[in-house]
This record gives sequence, C-alpha cells and structure tokens, in this order.
Amino acid sequence: MPAGLSGGQTGERIAVVGIGIRAPGGVTDTASYWDAIVRARDLTGDLPAERRAAFGTEWDDLVTRGGYLDNPFDFDARFFGMSPREARTVDPQHRLLLEVVWEAFEDAAIPPQAGAEATGVFVGITGQDYRHWLSGEPNSYWTVGNGHSFSAGRIAHTLGLGGPAFAMDTACSSSLVAVHTACRALTAGDCDLAVAAGVNLVLSPRTTREVGRTGALSPDGTSRPFDAAANGFVRGEACGVVILKRLGDALRDRDRVHAVIDGSAINQDGHSSTFTAPNGDSQARLIGSLLARIGLTGADIGYHEAHGTGTPLGDPVEMRAVTTALRPGGRTLHVGSVKANLGHTESAAGVMGLVKAVLCLEHRVIPPQARFETLNPRIDLAGTGVVIPRHAMPWGPEAGERASVCSYGMSGTNAYAVLSAAPAAEPVSGPVPGFTVSARTPAALGELAARYGKHLAALAETGYPAFAHTATHGRTRHGRTVWIEAGSASAACEAVEALAHGLGHPAVRPLTEDEPPPWPPSEAARAVATLPSYPWQHVRHVVERDGGDAS
Repeated sequence: MPAGLSGGQTGERIAVVGIGIRAPGGVTDTASYWDAIVRARDLTGDLPAERRAAFGTEWDDLVTRGGYLDNPFDFDARFFGMSPREARTVDPQHRLLLEVVWEAFEDAAIPPQAGAEATGVFVGITGQDYRHWLSGEPNSYWTVGNGHSFSAGRIAHTLGLGGPAFAMDTACSSSLVAVHTACRALTAGDCDLAVAAGVNLVLSPRTTREVGRTGALSPDGTSRPFDAAANGFVRGEACGVVILKRLGDALRDRDRVHAVIDGSAINQDGHSSTFTAPNGDSQARLIGSLLARIGLTGADIGYHEAHGTGTPLGDPVEMRAVTTALRPGGRTLHVGSVKANLGHTESAAGVMGLVKAVLCLEHRVIPPQARFETLNPRIDLAGTGVVIPRHAMPWGPEAGERASVCSYGMSGTNAYAVLSAAPAAEPVSGPVPGFTVSARTPAALGELAARYGKHLAALAETGYPAFAHTATHGRTRHGRTVWIEAGSASAACEAVEALAHGLGHPAVRPLTEDEPPPWPPSEAARAVATLPSYPWQHVRHVVERDGGDAS
C-alpha cells in the first residue's frame, strides 16, 4: 500500500456507526446540524460577553465575530467521576470531548464497555487557549488537564478503552487526519472499534491575534467560500465524533450504518511558494491517487465537501485542484463548504465536513451553499460540470453516487476521504415487552424519561421495536434503572410521563443493580434507533483569571 492510503482495494471499507456533534447555534445532534445546513443558516455571532470580560481590552482590536458554542464551561463532572477542583483545571475541550464521545457511543447503540479493550481513540486538537486562563500557583491537574496527549488519554482512561489512543495536530486538517488514522488502525487490526474526533474552542484573544497576523481572518467578520466577496474566514467552535468499525463487522453485528468510508488518504504540500501557502498540485495528486487506488473516477463523486475557507486566493487554488482531479466526465459535481455556516472550526473542521457529507448521503439531498451569491472571478468552472448549489435539491442520477471530503492544514498536511451510502437495513418487527430507562441520578432519570416521552409521542408504531431495543440494550446501565412494561409506543407514553413527573404507575418498576431487564438480548432482534441523548447535569466549571475558582 502506498504511504498515506487506507481502505478500498487494500483493506476493508469502514462503517460510520455512530455520530456525536456540537456546533454553534444550539446544534447538539445530527438532526439540528442537518437543519442548519439545509436551511443555509449562518450560525456565527458576536463574541460571548463572558469571554470578552475575562480578557478586557485585549479583544478590542480583533475580529471577534465567529461561530461560538453555548456555555463551553458547563460540564457534568460527577458523571465522569471528576472532582470539581479537577474539572475547573481541565481544558474545556477535553471535557467537551468526553460528553460528545459518550453521545456518539449512544448514537451507535454500543455501550463503551462493550469491546473496550479493542477500542482505539484518535483525536484531532490544536488549540490550548485555556492555558491563558490559568494563573497563580500551578496545581497537580494543570499538565494532565491541558496537554494535547491527555485529550485522547483521558477518554481512554475514563471509559476504560484499551486500544491505541493518541492526539494529533496537523492544524486545520487534524480531525480528518484522525479519521484516516483510525481507518488505518482498523484495517491493520490494531483495534476493532475506533473513536475519531476533533474539537476546537476559541477562549483566548492571544490565539485569535496570532491567526489574524497570518492575514487569513475576514476583516468584516464573514465567511463566504467561493464567493466574489470572500475576504477570509471567521473562527469557529465545534466538536465532532464518529464511531468507526470495519464494514464486515458492522454488518455481522447488525449495527446501524450511517455511511461507508470507501477509502482515505493523506499527503503533504512539500515545498510551495511559502510555508503556509496551499499547493494545488499536491491537493490534486492526493485526490487522484486515492480515487485510482479504490477504483473510482471523478464521475463517481456527486457531492464534494471542500476545505473552502473563503480566502480569495486559497479557494481558487483548491477549486483548480477539484476541477482537475474530480472532473465529473459529463455528470454534475456539487461542491460546498460548511465553513460558511459555522466559521472555520480549525482542528474540528475535517470531521465536521465529514459528518455533513454523511448526512447528504443519508438524506440524498444536495444542500445549498450558505452565503454564496457570485462566483469568485478567479474560479473558472466553465465546462467542468462543477456547480456551487444555490438551493437544496434531490441528489439525482445526474450526479455521481458518492461523496468526498477534504481538509487541508496550514501545516501543509492534507487529508481526503471518499464515502458511499449505507447498505439497506432490514426492517425490524416483532413483539416488544418494554424497555429500560437508566441514569446516574434521580434528576437525570426524570429528564431522560421526559425526553423519551416526547420522542415516543412522535414515533410511529413501526419504529417502536428499534426504540425499545436501543433503550434497553444499546445504552449503558446506570445505578438508577427502571423497567417500562409496554408493548407499544402509545402504551409507553403514559408510563414515561408518570416517571418524568416522579409519579407512580403500574407499568413502571425499579430494577435492582444486578437484576437483568425482562427482555434478554437473546430474545431481542438487534435494531438501532436514534434516541434522545443522556441529559447532562451541567455545572459551570472555570478557573477565574484573577486566580480564584468558580463552579
């Protein structure tokens, strides 16, 4: 296998079996992410007041509009066995990763403890802004709470995962490089399940000032990939996690497959005009080499999620590489970039683009490119078959069947992946005796029951078997667990509503710690449904910059 390639003819294709996500604009799951994408929403906004106040006038001469997460200092430390003192010192990026990784496992309906010894962790992470909040005498948590390596190590330690675990920093391509590395580890047999993630938080003016000095930030605070008005990007925050498995194993285990990674590749720009300048020839070689290796051509790609930062010179370089290596040969190739919605989420950008491509395949829809009006005059698409979509449209036969995504690091490290739609899943039916609801605390149990009730009220009866199986056998069993005896979604609604309000109900009974549910796995057809995620009991944990603690 040539260096930097994985998947396709050289090894197993890789299934995406779970997704966890946080993005600006209150995006907490794939449904809200897709809604923002298909509606071309601008999720950027002003710098949160708390962050501005923490550093005072240091922000005043900077471009501060960006894509910011809500309440990044909030964290359920108790759930993860972390003391308040430790939680205050641990980088909020590491804390965010813990929660979103857990949510990705829940989406996969695979409890983390299942096959834990053979699960690897691969994290793309670049920034260390939280170090600028720490002041006074260092305590024992400073190093292990903020070093890049500990972002992956903490996930593995907390969840008991025994496969390879490490962080990687290739600047903006970090998280797609993490996905590629995870695919290689699965193909090589280094692990049987892999967590691939990327995270980015903008917590300090110092890093924003450093990025601004490269000339890459938009002076008017807008991200307009491919547009004539493009003048740079705004910084963005996100956390994206995918749970990966060899496709053959996923089909054997009847996992729900979101999409399939047919292959991935990485390379380096090598010598270019300047250290940080993009190298279009290298980008084109990367794309062409992977397509050739997995037996595809540009005509097989119907949607391409570009790096697309919105810089007036970078976009034309990238689009020349796209039209050279992905020329669709009489078919239509749609190209977009989610950075117009989120800003540039830097070390999380690759996985956020990957998840967008997965959702395009799942919905069979080409979404509109946000903030696009007039094509950059330096980009020539005449006769290429490449189109920047202006409105949502069905993914029709005029376009190729697959999607691809690329991510290019300012370090010169480039990553590219090709994806295809998931195999058709078999419908699940049959008698269902009920399901479990399980949480760490009484408050979380009640909140989860309320979420389940809202979900059940909108659920068709045909979806109930998968719901019940996922709730019972696809979620971790916690200290407080109840059994809901209900043979249908409609019958379950009244019972979970009573549980949510702390009221008794004949269909609800607690299960003791060692008592199995009355529906053994051997009698339940394996089925996976999308359920509401665990209700975190958030508390604010932050080190105040005057040297005090707040939580």
